[in-house]
Parts: sequence; structure tokens; C-alpha cells
Amino acid sequence: MLKKFVSSALAALLLVGCSSSSASTAEVTSDDAASTAQKIVTDLKLTDKMDSVEDKIVQGLFFFDDGVVTAESVYIANDKTADVVGVFATTDVDSCKSAIKTYLKSQKEQMQNYYPDEVFKLDNAVIEDNGTEVILVVCSNIEDAQTEVNTILGK
Repeated sequence: MLKKFVSSALAALLLVGCSSSSASTAEVTSDDAASTAQKIVTDLKLTDKMDSVEDKIVQGLFFFDDGVVTAESVYIANDKTADVVGVFATTDVDSCKSAIKTYLKSQKEQMQNYYPDEVFKLDNAVIEDNGTEVILVVCSNIEDAQTEVNTILGK
């Protein structure tokens, strides 16, 4: 009788352990962020004018607080446009969005002087999140960018 109870209790504990780990939210990895960013660049037909940016440079552009971004992938225009695609896995959506808005403000100040036609894109940047991931898209086709981001985030 005791053996049945112990083995039943052990089996129940194992099942509870399995169910709780499968119910946890999947963590976004660098590979996930990179594939998502690449998909956006490809789907919005920005491939000819976008280059991937190294992680160290991303921190220098966006100045995220320590530990806020756990994975990221950013593409920036290699021509004289303000186009940007960024995918950021984050532990703090508000802090991440704040850093992105600061980046956009800085870019806007620079573009106003040299490429004023690009300011419209920066003013209408798509910044959306799903609670763990923030996506930034700056491009001329705002409607398609918004649709693409909403689809990726499941909105």
C-alpha cells in the first residue's frame, strides 16, 4: 500500500513538473531575433539597402539599460535613408521602447539637417510589442510595415 502511494505521488510530481515547464513562456534567442528581423527586411523588400549591425554597435546606437535587452537583431540602411528594422527580446518593454524613442529623436535631429524628407519616416516609425519582444520598423511603406509587425507579434 505504501509503495503504491509513493509511486503514485512520484508520478504526480513528475507530471506537474513537466506541465509547468511546458507552460512557461519561450525565451526569444538571438537566432529568433535575427530570423524575425531578416523576414521583415525581406518581406518589405528592403534587402538591397539594409545591412545587419553587430551587437556592440546596437548598444552604442540605442543605449539600452543593462539587462533590458536579452537578444537583438538590427538592420540599418546603407544608403542615405533613415530605414531601420530592429527586433529586441526584452525584460522591460517600457525601458526598451523609451531607448528606441530616444534613438528615433536623435536620428530625427540629424536627418532634419541633411535629409529632411526622411523625417516623415522617423515620425511614423512602427514600434510594437507583445510583452517580451519589441519590433521597430522605419521605412517609407508604413502600412505594410504595421501589417507585417502585427502579423509577427500575433496581433
